[in-house]
Amino acid sequence: MSRSVWPLYVVVVLATLPGGAWAENALSELDANNDGAIGRQEAIDGQRKAFEQIDRNGDGVIDLDELEASQAAAESDEMPADVRRARRKARERWFDNLDRDASGDISLSEYQAAMTPYFDALDTNSDGVLDGGELRRAVEGDTGQD
Repeated sequence: MSRSVWPLYVVVVLATLPGGAWAENALSELDANNDGAIGRQEAIDGQRKAFEQIDRNGDGVIDLDELEASQAAAESDEMPADVRRARRKARERWFDNLDRDASGDISLSEYQAAMTPYFDALDTNSDGVLDGGELRRAVEGDTGQD
């Protein structure tokens, strides 16, 4: 998988890995300054890179076909047709939710507006960075808050 599409696959692919492996992958993919944590700017930079990777024709927006193409590797022909249909419908709903201005495509600002709350939710101690512990707890379903 390309390093630049990592943020799109956080839930879809990496969450299937054991918590420690997921957290280590997240850190290695996005920790540009090698400080052992993912800062807000590193996450934003990762979002931008992911957006650019999905925007295959480089027109500055993601259309449904580009989103579908970015997800093709996550599905196989062996998957039952009803599961493929359900997943496509889920992606269409997700696409419609991201397309806040109903233009039929997703701009970078729409994409980032949708992705940023995930950073805030994972940053359980509100210090502006995601460390390995926060990432592991997210995968394991433990928010770290009582």
